[in-house]
Amino acid sequence: MGTSKNSVSFAAAAGAATLIAVVWMYNQRSKKSCKSQDESATSCNSLGCVIETKAVEEHTDIDVKESSSNDDTKVSPAAADVNNTTPTSDSAPTEESPSTNPQSSSQRRENGAFPRDWLRQLLLSHAHNHPNLPQNLQDKALVVAPMVDASDLPYRLLTRRYNTNLCFTPMIHARMFTEKEGYRRKFWRFHGMPKEDRPLIAQFCGHDKEVLYQAMKVVEDHVDGVDINCGCPQNIAKKGQYGAYLMEKDGGDCVVEIVRYLAPRLKVPVSVKLRILPSDGESAEPRFEDSMDLYRRLVDAGASMLTIHGRTREQRQRKTGAADWEFTKRVVDEFKDRIPVLSNGSISNMDDVERCLEETGADGVMVSEAILEYPPLFMQTNVEATNYKRTGPGRLQMAEDYLELCKEYPPDAGGQGSGLKCIRAHLHRFLHADLQTHTIVRDAVVRSFSMEAADNAVKMVRDIHKEINHDPTREQLSWYVRHRMDWEEGFENKNPEPVPEKVFVEEKKVEEVEDAADDGGCGFSPCDPFGESCGVEDGDY
Repeated sequence: MGTSKNSVSFAAAAGAATLIAVVWMYNQRSKKSCKSQDESATSCNSLGCVIETKAVEEHTDIDVKESSSNDDTKVSPAAADVNNTTPTSDSAPTEESPSTNPQSSSQRRENGAFPRDWLRQLLLSHAHNHPNLPQNLQDKALVVAPMVDASDLPYRLLTRRYNTNLCFTPMIHARMFTEKEGYRRKFWRFHGMPKEDRPLIAQFCGHDKEVLYQAMKVVEDHVDGVDINCGCPQNIAKKGQYGAYLMEKDGGDCVVEIVRYLAPRLKVPVSVKLRILPSDGESAEPRFEDSMDLYRRLVDAGASMLTIHGRTREQRQRKTGAADWEFTKRVVDEFKDRIPVLSNGSISNMDDVERCLEETGADGVMVSEAILEYPPLFMQTNVEATNYKRTGPGRLQMAEDYLELCKEYPPDAGGQGSGLKCIRAHLHRFLHADLQTHTIVRDAVVRSFSMEAADNAVKMVRDIHKEINHDPTREQLSWYVRHRMDWEEGFENKNPEPVPEKVFVEEKKVEEVEDAADDGGCGFSPCDPFGESCGVEDGDY
């Protein structure tokens, strides 16, 4: 009997050893397979190989095709590491609240689109955060636009103090987000965004549907929507086949297929930010009818919201011109029973907001450049009712408050900004009027390569304001209007801010610094010293 038991024990041990060896060999083979299957967008973890496209198969029976071998469409194994970095229920507690979209997946349409009132319900669920917002505006979106190195986390938190009830992240490059760890660290805080930074929509750019899907899957549990950039007019967007040029790729088929692919697979609404298609050369007029046709196809494909920037990609910088609200109204009327539509362009204060909502019937307004200079734009300040006086906080307070937020949430540590380059650009916009007169401060901002230097530059402005008895109620937009006088007939800056008689310190400045680059630059004044050459989406006035 003893011999029999020993034999059985030996056999069991041998069998277990064999099983362990088989499992080890399988895992090694699986890990090897992961490294060689870029096109399958696979990820390796401690349990072996996890195919990210499994989640796709659970939502649809559509086969996932292999991505192109082109570098711009390939998802590397690093893409999968993103999902392993995302907090799970076993992770340390995060700062953020879970997705706050009140709509359930059971209410979605067959194409993946959310119900018509999803945006309204989302805004009302957060209305308690904006007690000073008028009752008639609580279900209207007052939106900070997606802006590279501009709508960073600390800046968004600043605007939310002053009635902004929806923010977009800066444009995130989908391929870089999935492939480059450093880029991911810059653009996402995997331990959680602050709960105050909601509602939030993450915007991505790209032209490969699978790459976009992999990037959006990383953030979908931590945002209230995802957006596709079809608005950027810059040359780099043309080269990368995204932004406004994506609207024209394959006659619009590419972006329509992207929306059709993403909408049923993601947990949150998919929206698109668009422009008007430019002239085809046969007529000087923009292609309004072609634009409407593309918008219809996008809505049919599953888009849950459209943002219409009422300009073409050719309307930039000194050729910007006013946004076409009449065309935006046409879009709103076309889709008013199907999806919310936001209007983007020609907003400088709350008078413009109310006029735009009345003339277009839009579900909200999206603002970029004006609110970059003055974050409390969605308050009753610098409007006709206040005789165009600034009744909100002054620009110096904006600069000081922003720097304090940057110390708590550094823009380059998941805050979606390029560190001090981003900070210098914001200081330039906030304090633009001071920098035009007090060039010593302009020099100090340009040379702010540390937080201490940035603090010192802002302190210089405070000393100047005290010396000249600066009156914040006389402050007006300065950076925002730098081009408008070139194209807006009869433009007049209401209640203009007086130039101080006594200048605190004055230095000569080489004029070339103020000249914007004609090619490859952004047209800002001054430009590169503040890191703005690849910043704001030009023409979002």
